[in-house]
Amino acid sequence: MTDTEYAAFRTSLEDVFISLYVIDAGSLTSEQRKVHQATLSTAYLAVVRAENAALTQLTKAAQAKIANLSASTKALQEQLAGLKKATEVLGILSGALDVFTSIAKLLK
Repeated sequence: MTDTEYAAFRTSLEDVFISLYVIDAGSLTSEQRKVHQATLSTAYLAVVRAENAALTQLTKAAQAKIANLSASTKALQEQLAGLKKATEVLGILSGALDVFTSIAKLLK
C-alpha cells in the first residue's frame, strides 16, 4: 500500500463515517438508536486512529491488513452512494461493525 492508497483509504473511511454521522437519530426506533450509537462510536475511533497513524510506521503485516480493509471500506462507500433512508444506511454500516473494529484495533 502506498501513501496515496492510504490517503484514499482514509477518505473512504471518513466518507463512510459521515454517512453514519448525519443519520437523524430521531427517525430511528429505540433499538436502532442503540445500534447507531455503537456503530458511530466504533467508526469514530477507526477514523481518529486512521488519521493519527502514519503508513510508514505500520508493519508490513499491518499494511497488508489495511489494504484488505481499504477494499472493504471502499465497497461500503459505494453501497452507500445514493441511499437516503437512515434505516438503509444504518443497516449497511451496522453490518460492517467488524470492519470498523478491525481498523481501530489495527491502528492503535
